[in-house]
Amino acid sequence: ASHALTKHHAMSSLPKPGAIKKIARAHGYTERRDEVSATLFFKDDDNDKPDKATLINVFYTTGGVMTKLSHPKRGCNQLWRSDAYDSAESLTFIFVNPRVHTGQGYRHTGSAKRGCVKCGMQKKKNEYSKNQWRKGPGNAKCTSCVQHKQQSKREQSQAENGRYPSSDIA
Repeated sequence: ASHALTKHHAMSSLPKPGAIKKIARAHGYTERRDEVSATLFFKDDDNDKPDKATLINVFYTTGGVMTKLSHPKRGCNQLWRSDAYDSAESLTFIFVNPRVHTGQGYRHTGSAKRGCVKCGMQKKKNEYSKNQWRKGPGNAKCTSCVQHKQQSKREQSQAENGRYPSSDIA
């Protein structure tokens, strides 16, 4: 099932870094580097081949996850998931089985999707301006909604100033 996290929802129910580290350790993962930009980086300790190690990056303020693992037929495989988890329990499923299908993943950034905070529709990255996309899940408005708002403001301003679009003049 698809879901969108609002900023309030994300901040109130997403597990904190300490809880995420505890989940990772409980499932055989260790931190592979220091935390950067609200992201925790883990690797599977059970794998004795470094080039085939499973990596999991957890973006703890947005509920996003990146998994990188060795696929038996396709080799190394990365999957990015926006809003992949909304609780400690749903994040645990990913650590137990990094191949779990959440319906939230994409392999290339051009296929990334997120929900528009204005219209609520799930839209691809190319349907947002770069500025809006950078605002992150639960904060971004799609280009259509931004343009609609700008058009409404122009029309309101013109009406208040006694000017109307030339197409409205008889």
